[in-house]
Amino acid sequence: MISIRNLKKNYDGEGAVTTALEDISFDITTGEFVAIMGPSGSGKSTLLHILSFLDRPTSGSYAFQGKRMQDLSDEELARIRNEEMGFIFQSFNLLARQTVYENVEIPLIYNANIPPELREARVRAAVAAVGLDDKLYEEAGKLSGVQKQRVAIARALVNQPNVIFADEPTGNLDSASGAQIMEILARLNESGHTIILVTHETYTSEFAKRAIHIKDGRIHSDGPLTRRRTSKSDFIK
Repeated sequence: MISIRNLKKNYDGEGAVTTALEDISFDITTGEFVAIMGPSGSGKSTLLHILSFLDRPTSGSYAFQGKRMQDLSDEELARIRNEEMGFIFQSFNLLARQTVYENVEIPLIYNANIPPELREARVRAAVAAVGLDDKLYEEAGKLSGVQKQRVAIARALVNQPNVIFADEPTGNLDSASGAQIMEILARLNESGHTIILVTHETYTSEFAKRAIHIKDGRIHSDGPLTRRRTSKSDFIK
């Protein structure tokens, strides 16, 4: 699904060049659950931005589903980002005065491949997948933090994307609520969804099957996780 070779990202500022990523190479196959880890300033957020088509590398190659990023226009990148990628953010990024239904429907409105008559079924299926059927017409701003993140996951699912990017999805939640979110992501992965998790938290990453550690802009290690957390009680020990 994803193939990166010799990726490099530089930022120019005030006459100096800062290298955020250097010589990054890896592949991610369909159905994987990968955690990208590293401390603040390690380059993991920059890598996420490139993987999700929000930024372009300075050099190197990135292919998504066989399509090379350097061959795609900004318009094509935006289309793929909306239709083939799902996003879960630390701050939820919901419209507080809109209902759960309206928030989850947003990606479908911008997807020309989904006619309006099919939207309701898609929204209801996505909301059901995160267990919020009874909150469908409630304003998002009135929900608890963990419920808001469940809505964000439903929104990420609604276009049936090839990959879901989760950027510090438990960062604004307590341990018990964070465990609920990670259990949902683990279940989605077991059902076939490809998930790329960006986190600095070891206990969160252990829900993944593989961890890529970034340090000072380079891959420090990349391999399977020998111990995976699979339950809430394990998460909050």
